[in-house]
Amino acid sequence: MSLFDKYINKLKKQKLADEAVYIVTEDSVSIYGGDVSAELMHTANELKAYCLLYIRPSEPFMTALEKAAEGGEFAPNDSETRTFLHTVPVADDFADVSQALKRRKAVFVRGHGIVTAAPFGAEQAFIFASSVLFSGFVKFFSDTGEAALLGKSCDTESALRLLAEYIENFHHTELPELDRDILLSDESILSSMAQAGRATVELGLVDSFFGNISVCHDKNIYISRTGSSLDELEYEIDICPTDESTCTGLTASSELASHRKIYETPGKQVILHAHPRFSVIMSMICVEDCENRGKCHYACIKKRYVGSSPIVPGEVGNGPRAMVNTLPSAMRDNDSVTVYGHGVFTVSASDFNDALRLLTETETAALNEYQSILLASQTSTRSPR
Repeated sequence: MSLFDKYINKLKKQKLADEAVYIVTEDSVSIYGGDVSAELMHTANELKAYCLLYIRPSEPFMTALEKAAEGGEFAPNDSETRTFLHTVPVADDFADVSQALKRRKAVFVRGHGIVTAAPFGAEQAFIFASSVLFSGFVKFFSDTGEAALLGKSCDTESALRLLAEYIENFHHTELPELDRDILLSDESILSSMAQAGRATVELGLVDSFFGNISVCHDKNIYISRTGSSLDELEYEIDICPTDESTCTGLTASSELASHRKIYETPGKQVILHAHPRFSVIMSMICVEDCENRGKCHYACIKKRYVGSSPIVPGEVGNGPRAMVNTLPSAMRDNDSVTVYGHGVFTVSASDFNDALRLLTETETAALNEYQSILLASQTSTRSPR
């Protein structure tokens, strides 16, 4: 199986796309996944990209994207969009795609789907496309939820319908039984991490390439590498001494510093981090009018929660505004912490079962809270004045 077929299968297996087609233009033109329109072929040739990926998102993602794109180019304030996309341009037809892709990594075409051009191949195109899916979904639901809280006019009926469809097809609460005696050897630790990573993707709590996972044992941190796919962690885990005595952490997750600080608290030996969609959305919905409005992702000072999971600000990396300065201290007294617009970190003492359970419980709480906001808004709107 080619890499192109592999990522087409991933998109369909994860129920992210109904259609997915790669156009590869390296030496000669090759097409993977189905037929393409003349307009799309013209775009691929005009851009001279190594590969072009077109996907038609499955529901409820397609409708959420259409609604997010109603005002044109969009950019929610979540971490994935800020880090990988910045903004998502919107085109009315395929004729406008080339210009958009000359300045951005991907474009949403109304009535059709997502097109992305990737100079480095199938994997990069898959990451860009899945990021747009996430971005549009977060944009529509976070905007609608915040408007509902403020009593503004918003499409609660569509949001409730899409939410019901999402819960039916994507929200899972029945958890697999993961390995328990994981601290016996390097092999058992690495195997358990790969198993937990696959489960996190299969449960829809992360889209393969986002999130990270680690184990702390015998003065070493076993951590997924930066850019690795959580459902393919075999040979993608670094072993880093807790005292930083070697440079093995150079290829480790960018959040290694946060993991290292979390492990300074006794009794915490595994960390699981994912980007559950509604946990991210609920972390971003806030109607407080404070002095830090607009700087929430790094300067929020309000005490807020997703379920029982406290929300903290913090950017990716190790700078003065990074989550390494906020997340570890919050995790001293909590086993689940949500970083604004970024996702949920959970810990447990011996294996990944409790960490995965906490991740699912936080996302379930977020879904319930979000649904309550919409239902309360509908009730308020329909009540006689």
